[in-house]
Amino acid sequence: MSTQGIRLEASGELVTSIEDDDGGTSRVTARGELDIASSAAFGIELARLIGERGPDVVVDVSGLTFCDARGLAALVAADGLARRRGGAVTLTGPRPQMAKILRLTDLDRRFAPACTSVR
Repeated sequence: MSTQGIRLEASGELVTSIEDDDGGTSRVTARGELDIASSAAFGIELARLIGERGPDVVVDVSGLTFCDARGLAALVAADGLARRRGGAVTLTGPRPQMAKILRLTDLDRRFAPACTSVR
């Protein structure tokens, strides 16, 4: 497993860890804030991962304490890239607030079936 941290000055911190399973799916764990300050670097990392390891990615978002529109856009862009390559990005473990945002934006359908909420 490789770990990468994205450190931000005043805007908080997003830390990701990446691992592969034997089935060709990459698993990303995101902790902290996925926002305007961290979304570009996160999106670049997901695109690199899709390009190097394959188009199927599972992102565990249970450790996210905040996700804004830019964070959602990074996830949607990565999913678009993955789908063009024959895969998909799925989300697991969104906290209730993020699950609500995903429902309100209909993104819960896009990131299904693994998009289940953590209570």
